[in-house]
Amino acid sequence: MNKLLLFLVLLAAGCSRPQGFTLKKITSYHSPEMRWEVSSSLSEEKLEAIFNQSYTYLGSGNHTYAFASKDGKYVIKFFKQKHMKTQSWVDYLPLPAKRLFYPMEKVKRREKERKESFTSYKIAYEKLREETGLLYLHLNQGTHLGYRLTLIDQWGKPLEVNVDEMEFLVQKRATLAFDHLKALLGKGEKKRALKAINSLLEVVAKRNQKGIYDKDLQFFKNFGFLNDQAIEIDIGEFKEDAPPTPTADELQTLSYQIRDFVQEHDPEFVEEVCVQMENQVEAHR
Repeated sequence: MNKLLLFLVLLAAGCSRPQGFTLKKITSYHSPEMRWEVSSSLSEEKLEAIFNQSYTYLGSGNHTYAFASKDGKYVIKFFKQKHMKTQSWVDYLPLPAKRLFYPMEKVKRREKERKESFTSYKIAYEKLREETGLLYLHLNQGTHLGYRLTLIDQWGKPLEVNVDEMEFLVQKRATLAFDHLKALLGKGEKKRALKAINSLLEVVAKRNQKGIYDKDLQFFKNFGFLNDQAIEIDIGEFKEDAPPTPTADELQTLSYQIRDFVQEHDPEFVEEVCVQMENQVEAHR
């Protein structure tokens, strides 16, 4: 049975795509491109520490599926290929039908999305490794790593992948900013909370001063903490080829989100937090 006939049979039977993570959803069919090549500075010992252990499903973001390392130090994120896929069963149709079912506008939109996402990851790797906790970036299939990685999916099933055949990134594992600040406020550690909030604003200011801005700045999903040091963990929306957003404007946007968060979890602390944040915003005007 050819692929088109099989698809039509499944469609008629009411079969739907499996929900959640599957290996198929992170499998890339893209050929390597020189523009996505980056060089690693990690030693063999560090690579072994990263890849010679299992990773357990952590969650799903807009563009990636995330897995946490067994030792708790790393997160590996595989790209959701559905956002970047420009081929499908439609490729087996004759040209007139192909254009009807899979218009070129959709192909171009996905190509654009892949280019923008990969450009953002490359910016982060080349210019913001400290601010993002980014350790390793693999945007092209290749043969140089030689590791097979065990992933534990959302149902506890082990799956083996050849990392050379995948597109992925590795970051230090951070505590989500929401969870970290909520824990500090819950324990009454206001001095540490102020230090952490200051770190959030500083990491944004440092990025912005490098001429890089985030077109989707959200406190609740963009940031994490390594102890009380903030890093940006959602790194798929960075831009540097457009008019930059003024540093004070980005800080102001973030400060409003933090203010609302503190208002919900410790209303009596809001005034002190707002004074500190306003001082930082003013310092960058």
